Amino acid sequence: MRARVRGGDPDAFRQLFYDHVRSVYNHGFRLTGDRSTAEEIVSLTFLEAWRLRDRVDAEGEDSSLRPWLLGIATNVARNVRRAARRHDGAVARLPRQEAVPDFAEEVTGRIDDRERSGCPPTRPCLRSGSPATAI
Repeated sequence: MRARVRGGDPDAFRQLFYDHVRSVYNHGFRLTGDRSTAEEIVSLTFLEAWRLRDRVDAEGEDSSLRPWLLGIATNVARNVRRAARRHDGAVARLPRQEAVPDFAEEVTGRIDDRERSGCPPTRPCLRSGSPATAI
């Protein structure tokens, strides 16, 4: 399996994914405590593993690639955390903006019931539940 992964065999890499996706996800979840971030870590881990596949040692064909993947996942988690901190810092440095008032109540107060139901002003309203259907 190691030689096939190292050689870029898509079927071997697919099998590697199916064999280890759950353990990589669990590892990512333990590191972050967030399911969404753990899923992101899984995606980035296997993309990085594909990119680094030529570094897989072809020796030890019987040994698992799980430790290699978990090491990649740990590094990916660090990078994701670092990127989140940088993003949060950049957002914190943005100037504060005034809150924009919600104008929905004002608009709905200006629209009569006929417009709210979606009936055109020139025709009788034939939608079920409208006053015109009761006639």
